[in-house]
Amino acid sequence: MICGMFKAWEDLRLSFPNDENTSRIIVTTRLEVVGKQVKYHTDPYSLPFLTTDESLKLLQKKVFQKEIPHELQNVSLAVAKRCKGLPLVIILVAGIIKKKKMEESWWHEVKNSLLSYLGESEEYSLSTMQLSYDTLPDHLRPCLLYMGMFPEDARIPVSRLISLWIAENFVQNPESGRLEEAAEGYLMDLISSNVVMVSRRGYKGKVKYCQVHDLVLHFCLERSRQEKFMLAVNGHHSHFQPSDWKENRVSFNFTNELSEIALVVSKIGKPFHPQLRVRALSTATLHPIICLKYLAVDTVKFVFNPESHLRHLETIIVECGYVLLPGIFWKMEKLRHVDIAGSFDFKNNKQRIYEESCKFENLRILRHVIFPIDDVDSMDMLLQRCPNLQEVNIVIFNEDDSTEICTSSPKLESLSQLQSLSLCFIGSIILSDLDLPSNLEKLELYGGHIVSVASLIAGLPSLEYLLLTDWNNYSGEWCLGDITFNKLKFLKLRYLGISKWDASDESFPQLEKLVIKSCDKLEEIPISIAYIQTLKQIKVMWCDNESLEASAVKIKEEAEVIEGCSRIDLIIRVSRNKLICAVLSINVCLMCNNIVFNTELTGISLGA
Repeated sequence: MICGMFKAWEDLRLSFPNDENTSRIIVTTRLEVVGKQVKYHTDPYSLPFLTTDESLKLLQKKVFQKEIPHELQNVSLAVAKRCKGLPLVIILVAGIIKKKKMEESWWHEVKNSLLSYLGESEEYSLSTMQLSYDTLPDHLRPCLLYMGMFPEDARIPVSRLISLWIAENFVQNPESGRLEEAAEGYLMDLISSNVVMVSRRGYKGKVKYCQVHDLVLHFCLERSRQEKFMLAVNGHHSHFQPSDWKENRVSFNFTNELSEIALVVSKIGKPFHPQLRVRALSTATLHPIICLKYLAVDTVKFVFNPESHLRHLETIIVECGYVLLPGIFWKMEKLRHVDIAGSFDFKNNKQRIYEESCKFENLRILRHVIFPIDDVDSMDMLLQRCPNLQEVNIVIFNEDDSTEICTSSPKLESLSQLQSLSLCFIGSIILSDLDLPSNLEKLELYGGHIVSVASLIAGLPSLEYLLLTDWNNYSGEWCLGDITFNKLKFLKLRYLGISKWDASDESFPQLEKLVIKSCDKLEEIPISIAYIQTLKQIKVMWCDNESLEASAVKIKEEAEVIEGCSRIDLIIRVSRNKLICAVLSINVCLMCNNIVFNTELTGISLGA
């Protein structure tokens, strides 16, 4: 599917040769001329406006998720008619009404407000968007306009969006003092108002990525221009004229190197706003930017200039292969989010860290910290200065060919607020001990013989998410015995070399989702998994083993026999060639039981 195409089809058609494999392509566009160019076997299909009944059903679904109360049926019908059959208008109106959905006077107020916005369909949608904006609380309006900082159709990482909102001082000081939680509340309010869409959720239903409709983005850009809130510059640095810059903030989206940013900076002649976001492939040296709060750089090499005074920096995200951090880095006491894909040179800077570092009371996220197995003390030293961490990602490596037994892992048990932890062990490392905090909810472990740590982590009382990935293709049996993960809801196994897995329904009494990916040697899933009453979904992804797939089908059937209903959603993803064979051989009865076979190569999905 190609959505929202606005360029000529001829520019793209050579990328889709006709190989006589019965594939289908769906193209959506607002431009009739593009639709006619794409026309091949059938005429373009023009989507009709929704009927009044369809409009009312959509409004009902978005506001109540059930039947409309009798006393609101007449006014809801009037509102549905006023939406003129435009789905986006209905969704925006539903977001407004939900705030006081049981007050009939509020429904009438919204309906009467819609009467003043008449015009063509797109203008009407923009006018409805204006009404949605007008009904937002004052503290949410800049958060919505800020979505215009991102490119069209961008999937926006929520963690970065929240860091930006905080850097911009959009988030009012909550009583709890936890700005990130307050910002998450802001986002959920915007989603509830239907002006921001959920793009992807995490295992607990938490929003991980969000985006906005292109019409909402257009509104944000236009409103930002009117209010001098923001200027978006795209394409080439020549499009930016400093004399025309009246806004409080500017967003540059260039395709070339950081040198273009340098050219723009040289034109400006006035200091940047306290937030700067840079993304480019280049070698970056950061010169003094005194008020900087947020910095994101994608570069080959990144070097802090010793003269930099980044005392206000809250978020730093650096994606590169080499990072050199000066002593001043350890004095940035306002840091909240550090994500540096490179190495901290703890060994050579240990004395400096001891002498110069402050206590990072505000630091909540620390990602991609890399250190050798023989220097665990340096890592512990850093973690002691970060008492309020909520998310940590650590890589431990062994440069020697010999197998190293890790008897002293990072001391994390003192991090009382840590919720999410990722530990990656590279090289020949065998774990014999793990010191983890009892409040940990999400744990990802990567390394050799990783299944052997089950007994070390099963006792974590709050653990709900567990990912195990094995680098060393260890072959053998994973026997859990009497090991129990009492609270675990999500279990993901990747690249495990085990051939047999022994577990009972008591091993995971609260399990809701099981994902098995690229475990080619695993012969079957324990049939006892079928007796876990909370289990809702099983995914078997890219496992080249038919007996494993057959065992997943058997578990689904066994659960249906026991309970008399289809409780488990089974998804099997295979290569395209294997998919064709599976579809030809599978029983039609199974297809009707919501078993889905699909492929990442073509996007084909087959199932009921």
